[in-house]
Amino acid sequence: MDFFQTLQERSSIRSFLPKPVDKALLGRLLQAAGHSPSYMNSQPWEIFVVTGKKKEELAAELLKTSGQGEPPRPDFAFPKVWPEALEKRSTTHRLRRFAALGIDPNDKEKTRLSYLRNFNFFDAPCGVFIGLEKSLTTWSMFDLGLFVHGFLMALHAEGLGGCPQAMLVSYPDIIRKHLSIPDNINIAIGISLGYPDNNSPLNSYRSQRKEVNEFVRWCE
Repeated sequence: MDFFQTLQERSSIRSFLPKPVDKALLGRLLQAAGHSPSYMNSQPWEIFVVTGKKKEELAAELLKTSGQGEPPRPDFAFPKVWPEALEKRSTTHRLRRFAALGIDPNDKEKTRLSYLRNFNFFDAPCGVFIGLEKSLTTWSMFDLGLFVHGFLMALHAEGLGGCPQAMLVSYPDIIRKHLSIPDNINIAIGISLGYPDNNSPLNSYRSQRKEVNEFVRWCE
């Protein structure tokens, strides 16, 4: 696939076919993402892949915990306040996505069930968690973003799809327990991945993007 086509066509996938992802293929894509740039070539990313029974057990406890109304306790705090323009864009995105799914945003039960699907990996056959050693700084968090972007591009280029999820890491202590992740690793983000179900309305929505002159300042 053409590089620019990959950049422009990739989108977050939230419905997957019940088709397993070959371990060798996934390893190749993770290796490719491992070529992402990092500060001083530190390559700080720590990757944990979960499939099969282990994934189902983890999903069950995450769903139960969230369903009981336990507040999130992520290793990296979720933003509480957005600048006005970002808040407006985020709200518009949320309302447009619910409209595409036929969900009334005022229907609290339907929106709650929609959010809970995060903890079931959107029924994807595979989940990937990206972690960072606790002593590292914001520079290394930037490096994780580069890795995640490269990995998502690689997935799309190979006909797979992924959805980066902050909500999936709301309860990192549970994830650490199930995946035997050391206590010195903070869990930054989760990615549900697999082969997209292109017939699902969940995958028909496309988010709006800013035009280049809205975010670039030309200094000449």
